[in-house]
Amino acid sequence: MESIKHRTQISLDDWQYQTLLDLSRKTKKSLSALIREMISEKFAPTLGVAENDPVYSIVGIGSSGQKHTTRDHDVVLYGKKP
Repeated sequence: MESIKHRTQISLDDWQYQTLLDLSRKTKKSLSALIREMISEKFAPTLGVAENDPVYSIVGIGSSGQKHTTRDHDVVLYGKKP
């Protein structure tokens, strides 16, 4: 699920940074992505957020990129009436 991201800066101990860097190389994920995943894994269950629920993987798969799609879905799906 796409959301607004806020930029922040953190200070890590050397071992924390090295551990994240190693994991980043192994998983081919950015440090930021790893930290976001860890925060989600830690706090989502306590907040009742089901972000890791597989059902959320389908959110947005039908996105057309057009703003009127919800309102004019019949036109988008079937074309203009003759």
